[in-house]
Amino acid sequence: MTARSTLRATIIGIAALLMLAPPALADTCCANVPVGLDPPSAMPGDIVRLTGIQCLKADNAGPLPLNLGAFWLAKGKRAAEAQPDTAPGPGLPGELPPVDKWLDFASVPDPTATSGNATITVPDLPHGTYQLWWWCDDGSGPGGGIHYSTGPRLAIGSSPDTATEASVSHGSSGSPGWPVGLVLALGVAVFVTLVRFPYARASRRARDPSGPM
Repeated sequence: MTARSTLRATIIGIAALLMLAPPALADTCCANVPVGLDPPSAMPGDIVRLTGIQCLKADNAGPLPLNLGAFWLAKGKRAAEAQPDTAPGPGLPGELPPVDKWLDFASVPDPTATSGNATITVPDLPHGTYQLWWWCDDGSGPGGGIHYSTGPRLAIGSSPDTATEASVSHGSSGSPGWPVGLVLALGVAVFVTLVRFPYARASRRARDPSGPM
């Protein structure tokens, strides 16, 4: 076998191994489940109840014991990417800090449960909406056990959507503006008064010079 044939066979073998190898943990992420928020809008320092929180495997298989470790609120929005027993989606968003920098839950359920409710204290973040992320201590270390919620986003302060609706409502419920049709009608009336009336008087004077000026 020539050197070129050997090199070609080696390259094909490496490519086959890469195709058959499972996805690396560093390039994949995460279990996801819809979590309810009570209330869905809060201010920094408020307590928010998380309902239906779970711990799952990275491919959404499970459930696992509910051993909650920490949480984070992220500005980004990530949709559900994995169904049970399927490969998880791409890696963690760049905006997430290391898990050891995440925040503690205010309260957690019995870790032997498989689904339950927890509470968080809303951190001091700018007004806006945030997606809930949490880490389950499943024994795989800080790089594993990461989850995100596909349920409602937590609104801190006033939600942008609510502000938009309020702005639209305010514009329609405040002092009414002039309708376009009425403005046009007034314009026609002014035109007739300023242009047609002097023209009519001039016509009458031309027919009757002895009449009043």
